[in-house]
Amino acid sequence: MTEEKKAPEEEKKKPESVLNAYRDRLKSLKQARQYYSTGEIPKAVEKYSQYLNTLASYFGVSEERLSPNFFDNEKEISELLLISQVYWDLAKAYDRSPNLHRESIRCLDQFVKFTNGFKYQHINAQMLRKFIKRKQAHNLKAFQNAYTKIQVDSKGCFIASYSYGTNHQVTNDLREFKKILLELPLGFKFVEFYYRLSPHIVSLFEGSGSIGKLINYIALRPLLFLISLIGKKK
Repeated sequence: MTEEKKAPEEEKKKPESVLNAYRDRLKSLKQARQYYSTGEIPKAVEKYSQYLNTLASYFGVSEERLSPNFFDNEKEISELLLISQVYWDLAKAYDRSPNLHRESIRCLDQFVKFTNGFKYQHINAQMLRKFIKRKQAHNLKAFQNAYTKIQVDSKGCFIASYSYGTNHQVTNDLREFKKILLELPLGFKFVEFYYRLSPHIVSLFEGSGSIGKLINYIALRPLLFLISLIGKKK
């Protein structure tokens, strides 16, 4: 649990109205999704905003300051995913109006913040990539920038983190190598492909039990170490 997550004793000090709204927050989210699916965008935006403001009030901040740091990244991963999806829908909704493009960009920034480094990162990234490919956005550049941020700003290195751990020197070296690759057109394409493929590879290894662990030690770890050495020489 993060330091910013409210402790039980702090929760007792909150107004009952804030606690009740927090307990019922998913009702607002459900209504928002129903409105969005039927094309009632203004009503959806209202309910989405209600959901986010309820969370913000619970944590004692403004909605603009909502951050993944308020949540337990393991126990509350489902809510983190929901929040990312809310900001995604809001970004698309605000994009419809030229006067609200700034708000759309802000929601895209929040979408990226609630995406990078989480297990569902590749899902959100592909959702954004497909949206860009269909050229449905009015402010297309803003969505392209958000996609680039996911590739560039993410500290995720899924295969290396699985093999060596998130804070191992090899993992850190590979993160630095990624920054070099992202400066090259082909390198960017490679990183993009990596993020699409790596979660599936990790799942395969994790589901293979002792065989997966054996392959990791005799093949994957040496390969990653070699790549990290190559990256250091660049």
